[in-house]
Amino acid sequence: MAINTTTAFSTSPSPTCTLVEQEPLLPWVSDNVLAIILPTFVYVIGGAFFHILDTYQLFSNHRIHPSEDELKRNHVTKWECLKAVLRYHVMQISLGLLMSYGNGLSMIGDEACKIHDTALAFRNLRNLVPMALMALGIDAKHLSIVTQGTSTTLAHFVGGTQYTNGSSTTGTGPTALELQLAKFAINIGIPLLQYALALIVVDTWIYFTHRLCHVNKTLYRIVHAQHHRLYVSYAYGAVYAHWLETLFLDILSFVLAGEIARLSARQSMVFGSFATIKTISDHCGYVFPWDPFRLVNNNGAVFHDLHHQSWGLKYNFSTYTVFWDNLLGTTWADKEGADKRYQRVHEMTKKRGGIVGKGFEMAADGVADGVVEVVKME
Repeated sequence: MAINTTTAFSTSPSPTCTLVEQEPLLPWVSDNVLAIILPTFVYVIGGAFFHILDTYQLFSNHRIHPSEDELKRNHVTKWECLKAVLRYHVMQISLGLLMSYGNGLSMIGDEACKIHDTALAFRNLRNLVPMALMALGIDAKHLSIVTQGTSTTLAHFVGGTQYTNGSSTTGTGPTALELQLAKFAINIGIPLLQYALALIVVDTWIYFTHRLCHVNKTLYRIVHAQHHRLYVSYAYGAVYAHWLETLFLDILSFVLAGEIARLSARQSMVFGSFATIKTISDHCGYVFPWDPFRLVNNNGAVFHDLHHQSWGLKYNFSTYTVFWDNLLGTTWADKEGADKRYQRVHEMTKKRGGIVGKGFEMAADGVADGVVEVVKME
């Protein structure tokens, strides 16, 4: 369908711009508070879902490890794990409420005003086209006049606001086309860029702080080793970690992402919920063919579970993408070797009859890499 260029490039009057209070999504809680507590609700729902699968042996053919491995290989009881997880969420909610204390309802500009201002920004970008052409020695105004008879739309873009027979656009407001571009940018384009920037910040922060916790032996021994007591992870134990790791690796990463990407409270709800689902998925212990995270960039449950094995501790540090692992050579690439190691571990586990907390035995899980996994035995 052809564009009506007369209408598309006709200018519109400026709206009256005022700031208004944004009504909360739920009448009994502010958006700021909801953004803080929603990830915890998502975590509870996701953790409970996979716990039901574990308890009733549902989809057991999709498990990475046999169910009995949880008792025989993990170095922490489920109750101890649950207490640390509860502490994590208390810290997350408490710090979030403290940081948002005193914040009232979000103030937002009238949508028409935001669209108008963004459209004017597009107009200024249009004026960069003739400037760029002139820098290349091309007479943009003459080119605009020449193309007027062939394509009015092209003439408008080539000449910026100087498009018709070398004369200026009448009116000072944005055109209909600029307004349409502005609506798309505000409703889709800019939010997507904000989410992408937030993801980059979190993914980068977590990769390098996580890797530092493995490179620095003191940090690993005092802080990060607690998380690796789960050789066979499960969904509700996803955030089982030392409180310092909770603070500096997890919470701080999202504070930085929210500030740098300028996420609104409602955007934080979406981003925080997405991150929670991804964390649960990484630690759930199941591999489903429809797992969207694995299909997008291969960073799914298997990717992270390998990192939880004694022979995979120095690989697969990323949480959301595989960018930094691939770039810096820390992606485990030997799939066949991993399969053989998993098989060996499962066979050795069957031979042991132990449960956490009763005696001990040193098992040669990972001895080939110079790492020994300690498994509690009867």
